[in-house]
Amino acid sequence: MNRMLITLTAAAVLLVPAVSRATGAGTATTLQPSAFALPLPELAAMTPTVDAVWTAGGPADTRYESIRYRPRSRYYRSEGSRPGLGTVSQLHLGFFDPEGDVNNGFLAGLRVGPLVDPHVQIGASVDWVHRSDNQSTLIGTSTGPGGTEITTQRELGRSSSNLFPLMGFIQFQGDESLPLIPYIGAGAGYEVLFLSADDFTTGNSFDATYGGFGWQAWGGAAIPLSGRSRLAGEIFVNQSEVHRDVDDPSLGGTVRETVKQNGVGVRVGINWGF
Repeated sequence: MNRMLITLTAAAVLLVPAVSRATGAGTATTLQPSAFALPLPELAAMTPTVDAVWTAGGPADTRYESIRYRPRSRYYRSEGSRPGLGTVSQLHLGFFDPEGDVNNGFLAGLRVGPLVDPHVQIGASVDWVHRSDNQSTLIGTSTGPGGTEITTQRELGRSSSNLFPLMGFIQFQGDESLPLIPYIGAGAGYEVLFLSADDFTTGNSFDATYGGFGWQAWGGAAIPLSGRSRLAGEIFVNQSEVHRDVDDPSLGGTVRETVKQNGVGVRVGINWGF
């Protein structure tokens, strides 16, 4: 009986290193001399410890995770930005037809301001309306070299006017996704008029500056181009009454001169956002 117990104990001691190598243990097992004195049941209890070491360092701890991406919004710009907002500028050309029997004026202007809402813009605008007129009398015609007709005339006088409406405005527009974006707007502010004239017959000249309140209203449509740029066309109305005070002793003191700048016009230009 004692011989059989010794045989089984020796076999168990020889099997422990073999199990360690089969299960992939990274270090060699060193047996202490006192292990030969352990009973067989205690040696058998060591086997779960070997399995636990293999499980802790084996494939059971491997984790696989997926990478997820959040798609960008259609109107993505930057974190925290709102779609459709920004600053919009418009550069335009056109003409202004004042009331009365006067010539049309050439117009150029700029409008700029932020979008407080995708459909509402506020800002400031400035226009320049220029008109000029020359008065002359025909003296005669003659024939020059090669049959060229030469006209001779005497210039009697010339005059010019430059109107500058300076206004704050508000504008309402349709959705940016439309193929044709309608809009309407209105502005109010101060208008300055510079008048000058020269009479070459008498030698007299005239130079005066007028100012006063004025307002405008307009309506038009814009065609989207590339990016946030658009081609715009509009019809507008200008109403103002500018004046100046003149000290005239012949009229009994200070008098006020008034010039009305009422009329309609057309503006065509391009606007862009940033």
